[in-house]
Amino acid sequence: MEPLLAHSPTPDKKTIFETLRRRICLLDYQPGDSLNERLLAEEFSVSRTPMRAVLQRLEYVGLISSQHGRGTIVTSIDLNEMREIYALRIKLAESIADMPTPQIAVGLHEELNSLASDTAALFGRQDKRAFGAVSIRLHDAIQLLTINEILRDFSDTLFYQSARYWFLLLSRLDWDTEVQDMLDEVRLIARCLEAGDIPAAVTTRKVHLSLVMARITKIEDFPDLHLEDLQGR
Repeated sequence: MEPLLAHSPTPDKKTIFETLRRRICLLDYQPGDSLNERLLAEEFSVSRTPMRAVLQRLEYVGLISSQHGRGTIVTSIDLNEMREIYALRIKLAESIADMPTPQIAVGLHEELNSLASDTAALFGRQDKRAFGAVSIRLHDAIQLLTINEILRDFSDTLFYQSARYWFLLLSRLDWDTEVQDMLDEVRLIARCLEAGDIPAAVTTRKVHLSLVMARITKIEDFPDLHLEDLQGR
């Protein structure tokens, strides 16, 4: 789990939201887990009022739900819904590629080179959490390729709703193939940006999402896959 912010100033609601969202994405909180408002408020050294606002925002983006008699629960993962989300992410990438592009952010080339090194280090090392952390960093880098804040927010919502599903499935796929796929994506995006071609970089993301979508479409063919495994512990 992400380290507590014990040695940091009292975090604001945005920081708390992003921390909890990341924990859900990396499966520190798994589908079906309960989040206790009082305990979280104590952890982050805030009152229950801002923590309640954070939980309401997490519910708004579909990561948790309030259930009568159970409290606040991390949402379960539905195969059909995830297919639909990936299809929408592909369409969103198409829209971003067609829009005006910003200047390439300072430090983005260095971050992609670092991502390539960290991704390559995953070969033969089945660490789903490390894979997830690299995936989040790649998503954050790609977010810098659009100046449209609404599209960024929507892209964030779709990513965090769907990425945890993929991380759950990693143990049922060929690990090194998945690592190679992400490494190829990072390297190609880096080459596109070195050439100053942001639309090509975004299109690379679209192609990668299409490959993931194809694997999700075939997931029912996995003989040992049980949906209940994906909907809780």
